[in-house]
Amino acid sequence: GGGSQAKEVLDLHKTVDNLFEEEESLLNLHMNVIQENAELLTEEGRLLQNIQGDEVGDYDIDAYAGRLQEILDRKAELITMLQEQLSSFRHQLQEEENASQRIGQMPSY
Repeated sequence: GGGSQAKEVLDLHKTVDNLFEEEESLLNLHMNVIQENAELLTEEGRLLQNIQGDEVGDYDIDAYAGRLQEILDRKAELITMLQEQLSSFRHQLQEEENASQRIGQMPSY
């Protein structure tokens, strides 16, 4: 029956559309993560420079430790977000390959 083949082709088009959206989301997120990481890195450099000064008191080291923790937490968050988006994209990629193979295996009339 030609009906199921038409459905497979339709599914493939839908999958390809999803794949493009996923790819765009991944690339945008990656760019944003790189940008934010760069800002955090700059701040870390300043943080380290300030704490290595001559006049460092107990308060300063507490503030340093607290802020470093916040920066590390944020970096971990960014990595998790990016990993989830990447995982979603790779899953979508697999779906697209499977859909393509199904159509490739169909008898042509």
